Amino acid sequence: MKKIILAASLPLLLAACASNGGGSAAADDAAAAIAAAESARSQAASLGYEWRDTAKFIASAQKAAEAKEYNKAVTLAGRAERQSVYAVKQHSDQADAAAIN
Repeated sequence: MKKIILAASLPLLLAACASNGGGSAAADDAAAAIAAAESARSQAASLGYEWRDTAKFIASAQKAAEAKEYNKAVTLAGRAERQSVYAVKQHSDQADAAAIN
């Protein structure tokens, strides 16, 4: 399970490292963050554990990127990705709890 969470987090980490360091995101950073969020969201959805607002955050990130608000897009996509990572962890935790009972 830790490998799944790590794999889901890696694209966002790489996107953050690729940023130009001045705190200002570029279009490529936003696109990478959105792609990572969508990948993580689909993993959570495949488990039946997608959280309510995750897709909304991704849609808002896409709109922000289209409006050239790249920092906002990266922030929103990061929020969506974190929700997905937590959703996968929730699935794992609940499966473990069910196995104990």
